[in-house]
Amino acid sequence: MPPPRVYDDGITEMQLSHRQSIVSCKQQSPTCCCANLSLCRPALLGRRRSLLWLVFSWSLTLSLIWWAVLSGTAIAQMSASHSATSDASFTLSGSVINSVTGESVGHALVRIAGSSQRTVFSDGEGHFQFEGLTAGRVMLTAQKPGYFSQQEFRGSANKLVNVGPGTDSTVLKLTPQSAISGRVTDATGQPIEHVPVHLTAKAVRDGRKHWEARGQQQTDEDGRYRFANLMPGTYYLAAGPARDETRILPGAEKPKTGYPSMYYAGVPDLASASPIQLAAGQHAQADFSMTAGPVYHVSGSVSGHPPQQGVGFQFLSQSGDDLSLPIKFNMEAGRFDVDSVPLGSYVVKAFSQAGPDQPLRGELHLNVVASVENLHLVLGPAISIPVVVRMESRASSNQGTAAEGIQPAPIAVRLISSEPTTAESYSTAVRGSAGAYSLALQNVESGKYSVDLIAHGGWYVQSAQYGQTNLLNDDLAIASAGQSYAMEIVLRDDGATLTGTVKSPDGTAAQATVVAVPEPASKVAAKVAYSFAQNGFTFSGLAPGEYLVYAFDYAEGIEYSNPDVLQTYASQAAHVALAANQKTQVALDLIRTGDGD
Repeated sequence: MPPPRVYDDGITEMQLSHRQSIVSCKQQSPTCCCANLSLCRPALLGRRRSLLWLVFSWSLTLSLIWWAVLSGTAIAQMSASHSATSDASFTLSGSVINSVTGESVGHALVRIAGSSQRTVFSDGEGHFQFEGLTAGRVMLTAQKPGYFSQQEFRGSANKLVNVGPGTDSTVLKLTPQSAISGRVTDATGQPIEHVPVHLTAKAVRDGRKHWEARGQQQTDEDGRYRFANLMPGTYYLAAGPARDETRILPGAEKPKTGYPSMYYAGVPDLASASPIQLAAGQHAQADFSMTAGPVYHVSGSVSGHPPQQGVGFQFLSQSGDDLSLPIKFNMEAGRFDVDSVPLGSYVVKAFSQAGPDQPLRGELHLNVVASVENLHLVLGPAISIPVVVRMESRASSNQGTAAEGIQPAPIAVRLISSEPTTAESYSTAVRGSAGAYSLALQNVESGKYSVDLIAHGGWYVQSAQYGQTNLLNDDLAIASAGQSYAMEIVLRDDGATLTGTVKSPDGTAAQATVVAVPEPASKVAAKVAYSFAQNGFTFSGLAPGEYLVYAFDYAEGIEYSNPDVLQTYASQAAHVALAANQKTQVALDLIRTGDGD
């Protein structure tokens, strides 16, 4: 049976039929409904139902209207609240100060980046303020000529600030730059112009001391020079060599006198030079008094290079500074000449090529006390040391030799010379014609080196050998002539894992640079990790053995490869003994170095 048909006003077809009957009856007689009960009763019943339906519909409509009013009010309140939050603006204020004196730094450029991007200058009292900021995290930095930011000075991360209700005032520190200046005069006190002055730093990098050239200046007409924008540290100065330009000579005549190299303060070599210790913001004065002496002619021959192949030269001081003396080379005769060389000790280096990727090298040490006419430089192939790596793994599929493979071996080798005239050497992965990789130290200069072996990817160095030299205990000596060997290294992947946290003296979690140093002391490089206040630190791939573990607030300037330096902090270190595949946790106390902030 089909369902009853329903019309737009909500009544059924039957109800409509009853309504039409009643209307028809009333049109005939107003009283007919009472007499004609068989027709009127169904009509009255249908009418009652229609009235009930109408009442229900109106009640439902009023309820819906009332719910809509209430809901609209609530939604409006919620929207207003959300809008108020999203449209709210906040203020971030603070000050910029000198990290050494604590005094305010005015007119510094302060920048925020993150949820907001703004730039302002601090006022004359060092105060700054950002207004109309949205809520969120921003990075805050400051800079000004003559100062280092904390990021430049210590390599620390940018300062993070949460902008929102109740944001506290913040302090940004700038470290004043240091400088060295001075004057170069002759024995009578007259200024000497055009004297080269070389600055060398003995800096700590990766826990080791290195010689680093920091630039060259020439004296002006008043004999003055200046090195600015310097970090705190240890510096050495050398002046000269230089020609005597106080006399005007006829056209072709060569100078007969000049000024030999001199190290501060008035000594002939780097070993006896006085270091200049610079503190932050310090301006040091270093003057030279030089005496003119005779200059000499140096000449010689070069062999070992292909005919018609050019040769390059370097004339270096003992500290490794390129003196830029003019060297003439006759390719056909294979001879070189250098004029006006003052008294002193020098290193002469020559370079050429036997073919593509076939460098030739030669060098000799020279002490000039008179003219030298018969020097002989012999060029030979640059020293290349192949590195053979054997990998011993818990997984049998990883066993084998990685001297040549489809991927470079998971280790880097660095040779660090003790001489400032010798450059560092780094291992390189060379891809052969068949697509296989080999590891080698290329273009190594003769000399004595400390060897850094840096394994990665969960591997550690079990042994390292060069001929009869155990590289885990001894330095590496490379001769310019004689037998060379492959460097043989064994890696293992059953290292230990060390995790931990660092706490401040007040017991709160602290950020730190964590250094794990093998015990007893060896040539194996210390492991370094950064410890975060929330997550702590993790070392993986540690060789089984004993370690002293240090947590420094600032380790950038600490020579942690030197056991004598670490002895100062040994009482605050944690001693840890690790076995293969062991996982250990340790809690460390923060060590204040005096440089931390």
